[in-house]
Amino acid sequence: MKNRKNSLGVRLIQLFAAITVPLLSVLFAGGYYAKENVLAQVSRSYQNLVNSNLKMMESSLEDITINLVDIVDHDVNFLQFNRPGLTDSEYYFARMGIMQRNQAYQAYYHSVDMFYLYSSVNDTLTLSNVLGTTEDYMDKVRTWITNRVHDEDQLEPLKYKWTIVKIAGDYYLNRTVGNNLGNPSYIGALIRIDSMRSPLGNLNLQSGGDVLIVDNEGNIITSPSETMGYGFKLPREKLNRNSSFSFSHDGVKLFVVSSQSAALGINLSVVIPDSELLQGLNIFQMIVNVLPFFVLIILLVYLYYFRRMVIRPILDLLGGIHRIRKGSMETQLPSSNLLEFQALNQAFNSMVVEIQDLKIDVYEERLNAQKAELKHLQMQINPHFFLNTLNIIFQLADLKRYELVKKTVRHLVQYFRFMLQVKDNSITLEQELEHLRNYLEIQKMRYQQSFDFQIAVDEEISGASIPSLIIQPFVENAMLHGISLKTETFNLRISAVQSEEEADIMIIEISDNGKGCSARKLQELNSPDYTPGTEDGHIGIWNVKKRLAMRYQEKADIYFSENEPTGFRVRLILPVEYAEGER
Repeated sequence: MKNRKNSLGVRLIQLFAAITVPLLSVLFAGGYYAKENVLAQVSRSYQNLVNSNLKMMESSLEDITINLVDIVDHDVNFLQFNRPGLTDSEYYFARMGIMQRNQAYQAYYHSVDMFYLYSSVNDTLTLSNVLGTTEDYMDKVRTWITNRVHDEDQLEPLKYKWTIVKIAGDYYLNRTVGNNLGNPSYIGALIRIDSMRSPLGNLNLQSGGDVLIVDNEGNIITSPSETMGYGFKLPREKLNRNSSFSFSHDGVKLFVVSSQSAALGINLSVVIPDSELLQGLNIFQMIVNVLPFFVLIILLVYLYYFRRMVIRPILDLLGGIHRIRKGSMETQLPSSNLLEFQALNQAFNSMVVEIQDLKIDVYEERLNAQKAELKHLQMQINPHFFLNTLNIIFQLADLKRYELVKKTVRHLVQYFRFMLQVKDNSITLEQELEHLRNYLEIQKMRYQQSFDFQIAVDEEISGASIPSLIIQPFVENAMLHGISLKTETFNLRISAVQSEEEADIMIIEISDNGKGCSARKLQELNSPDYTPGTEDGHIGIWNVKKRLAMRYQEKADIYFSENEPTGFRVRLILPVEYAEGER
């Protein structure tokens, strides 16, 4: 009885109970505590989010105002723009200089939809482009701006603060800055009110919820959702403070989190139906109540399968050991579905065979080790190349070179798909070169005009079978050790031709015009006993030599030499072989 209490099964049940009981208790207690606090946390979270976004809006508008004032007071082009008597070219270059500066700011301040520039000297109005608008819409915008700059009474309120205006049915924030000279000129910015709520556009507000911008009277000046409708209005008396409140509209109770900007005269509000908010809490409560039982069921199923998959194979192993101790040398353990126990049972069975026969098959063990090593070599992936490629993609994306981003990603996907899918020791020469083309196209993206490559192959041998990834180490070594950006364009050439003397031999050359190699290093590489140190950068060359020796014995060879006039050259001489059905 004492031994039974110390068994693995009993200890496992005790451990299960010690984990399950506290876990279920914590789940029940935590669920009820969370229910009491989640509504307050939701309100506080939305309030902080609304306040921070409104402050970001005000800060952004202040930066834009500073930029407009700086242009009017200090920009050389704007000061020249005001002068009468300019030639057409002088006026044109001054105007274009101002607009180019505005376009640069517009690219930085994504909230600005349009900058405009008016010269009273020439009575001309220049607008920056607004994406997604029609020519008719732009004409309405031009008309609105022209009417304001020609009417001092209408222009005056727009010159000292950001003002809500309505143009072509849309609400905008407008700021106009000008000089006080005899021939005044003005520069201004228009920001669509709808675009100011885009930072909160990804909020999951459930069905019927919306992010609104309203004026101080509670009128919506953004496009409301279908559930709100155009007749929807927030209560004016509750908008004068930054807080959350509830009110009813058409019989629907709504929960509102609002923040007011006194400087802009707008309120940023998040509106959520109470029913949706409470529905989320009810679902949460139901999950909290059901989760412990669900966890309990999972733990019970886990206990059953753990006993079946772990305890039973251990008991079988102990039984086999007892039988071996009694002299039953024919004992064999059955196969297991688990890799670990399968390996353990196989090791046990092998041990029994070794005890019976007293033989160790050294040759088979070494061959298996070589196969494992070969598989490892084939599956290597260079992390530095991967990180450099990601950096290239980032830089191209940052420059908005999206076509080049897609091209680079396509080559990267093809490169790694090949590296991960190549399972056979042999592939065709064409497949190997296509894989290298993807690698070199990515390097081309990295080095741009400083690097170029060519790949040439005879059609007669394009389907020839070669060891997989046999050329790649030399190409990578060329990129790593040969390239130099301080000289002329680094040119890498890969060619594969059929030998003119022997039709069953092909010659593969990898050559470059890079930094080359010392005579001592060439002698070392061409040595039949070449074995680099663990830190040597040419470990891939040793791998290739070893693989070629395993496959072709003495029928294949590698020669290293200088390239003329500068650079490095590798020549692989391989037998022409074809896989069954390839020729």
